[in-house]
Amino acid sequence: MKKVIVGPNGVGKSTTAEALLKKCAKCAYVDAEWCRAINPFLFTPATKKAVTDNIYCLFKNYLLCDDIETIVFPYGFHGGCKEIFDEVMERLKKRNIDFKVVLFLQKCSMEENRKRAIADGRDTERIQRGIENTFHFYDHVNYPCIDSTELTPDQVAERIIREVEQSI
Repeated sequence: MKKVIVGPNGVGKSTTAEALLKKCAKCAYVDAEWCRAINPFLFTPATKKAVTDNIYCLFKNYLLCDDIETIVFPYGFHGGCKEIFDEVMERLKKRNIDFKVVLFLQKCSMEENRKRAIADGRDTERIQRGIENTFHFYDHVNYPCIDSTELTPDQVAERIIREVEQSI
């Protein structure tokens, strides 16, 4: 069965996804940032449809590829993003594509979140907006949680790999 590993908005998701891609054979990485690289990005019905279609096409193509067993998808569920994810999953199910979603929540301390965002080149306004709008958004979700404050991306990836293997 194909597996999809999803990381709700947190800190270090993309870096962890890159580590997973290197560690997992037969693995593909779908980056939502690539799927919404629009300037300026405005969350309108037209761009929402385009982003949904982009993510769907990548998932569909990777899931139908016999050489791929795992898709790594670092993604946030805040705002309209969960709706996009649900639409993509529903479309795949309607096509009778076999897959299993394994969700992980990656978190870290607020101080570490700020450090990582600065190191990533994000401006002060974007960092503050992210903390205000998404940092506590996941406090009450019921996904396996990995606190990456004291972990390297490779350590987080190894932990995800172990937990996915145990869930199969």
